[in-house]
Amino acid sequence: MRAASRYLIWLTAALMLLAWLLHWEDMEAFAFQRDRNFRNISGAVVLTLILLQWTLTLGRTVFQRSGSQWGNWINWHLRVSLLLPLAVLAHSIAIGWGLLALLPLTLLTSGHFGSLLEGEDNIKKHLPYHIGLSVATLVMALAHTATVLMFN
Repeated sequence: MRAASRYLIWLTAALMLLAWLLHWEDMEAFAFQRDRNFRNISGAVVLTLILLQWTLTLGRTVFQRSGSQWGNWINWHLRVSLLLPLAVLAHSIAIGWGLLALLPLTLLTSGHFGSLLEGEDNIKKHLPYHIGLSVATLVMALAHTATVLMFN
């Protein structure tokens, strides 16, 4: 599942970069992404998936899960990681500017490092990046949500 997540992340990043360079967001085919209701609903889905990803940390910290139970938490985390890039693409095909560029790129980079977490050496090497970028993603997603709620 990690390899599938990694490929999906790279495909999403490539599509978003191409869409940004070629201004695909202006095409009639993506007009639905400019609709305020669609953006609000798809944004809520993206934020929900980001928050669901944090249940892994909460499950480990609060409930002190271990062994096979810990494996179940990781499987849940990996399944959500497959949905998150698709939800990001649905929310906006193109990378934005400023925070709207940093947010999807940070989210996808965090997912990339998360997909590399197999084996003790890789966990030690990549986990700090995955966690740091995940925290940055959560903070930026909450800031984006607050901005949208205040100004729309």
